[in-house]
Amino acid sequence: MTQVVSLRVPQDKVAAIDRQAADAGLDRTKYLLRLVDEDLARSRNPRTRKRFASVHLLGKFKSKGSSNTAIRAALKVRSEEDR
Repeated sequence: MTQVVSLRVPQDKVAAIDRQAADAGLDRTKYLLRLVDEDLARSRNPRTRKRFASVHLLGKFKSKGSSNTAIRAALKVRSEEDR
């Protein structure tokens, strides 16, 4: 059984979706379903899923897209302060 999903999308994006769908030889619905299927297939592959491994550190540092190097440096400073 299928379900109806309704989205509110700005007109310019609908036009872009329709162009992409037409280029792929699909209607809008089939194009969007293909994108969803591809995304769901990728998320099933554990190698492509990115998760923050250290949940206990979430929220401890302000981040504006920090690199691993910046986070490691902040952790080092924090651990030295705790001594």
